[in-house]
Amino acid sequence: MTRWQIRSAVIKSSGSIKYDVFHALDDAVVFAAKVCGIKGLPFLYDATRCFAGPAAQESFIHWKWLSRWYQKREQKILGWAHKVLTPCDTLASELKSLCPSADVISIEDIPLQSLFLTRNSDRASVFNRFESSIPSTLVCGFLPEERQELRKVLMAARKVLDSIPQVGFFFKGQLALEAQQMAANLDILKRCVFFEDKDAEEFLAALDFTNVSLFVPALGSRYVDAGIFTLLSAPAPVVAVQDGIYQHLLSDQNSILVLSSSESIAEGLIRAIQEPLFSVGLVVEGHKMLAKRYSSSSFKHKIRMAYMGVPTNE
Repeated sequence: MTRWQIRSAVIKSSGSIKYDVFHALDDAVVFAAKVCGIKGLPFLYDATRCFAGPAAQESFIHWKWLSRWYQKREQKILGWAHKVLTPCDTLASELKSLCPSADVISIEDIPLQSLFLTRNSDRASVFNRFESSIPSTLVCGFLPEERQELRKVLMAARKVLDSIPQVGFFFKGQLALEAQQMAANLDILKRCVFFEDKDAEEFLAALDFTNVSLFVPALGSRYVDAGIFTLLSAPAPVVAVQDGIYQHLLSDQNSILVLSSSESIAEGLIRAIQEPLFSVGLVVEGHKMLAKRYSSSSFKHKIRMAYMGVPTNE
């Protein structure tokens, strides 16, 4: 559906169905706030970024020309919303600075596996995606959104293959098509499979059989990428490029931390492959942390409590 089709459906349904609350995600909140104002409906703002202030991230098509209008609009929306949900404490504090009266709640994300509980993974279908001989070891990860970082990851894959030839790589991300061209130039395309963002279930199936997972944070990112929860939930150790915003999640106890270079990334991947007993310990610690703080049941409880705190029109 296009954005206009979704908006039309929302307008029609808000006139024919009674709702206790609207749940508006990211930049859709600008439209949702208008609807809620006209219909007299309460709404929750599920924020993923700031539109204004020093931490602003461009999101709207006309943001450059109407930035001041969006700044004022964001402050009003934060004040109107009955609850503001954020995925991390950093964003919560930034939104609070824009509107001190806003009721902001940090609700961390959960592993992607929690959304596909009924899926079935087939080992043969996973390994048959490779053009050449079937690998004995799998590495899975999310593609960086920056071309410079993307090349580092693929260069690291080249170095791993030079050391351990029977390795296959699964990667998922927006730059999948560009990554294929880079992989071809590095002569590793036959050992790589690239998924687009829409191929979530296929990627999770690959994660079920992976030996190592790789996490490279976005350059200059201010907020935690939910992809880290998905990798920590997999049955394989995480090799992660060090980044300060993940220090409360990643440590030497649950991951192999490396520097942001192809050499360091490759060394971390090779270590995880060649030291399976050490890797098992990392996986166990990662699963323990998720169970305590980032489980599906905990997430649902927090959402439910946020909804219960919204007054209804009755």
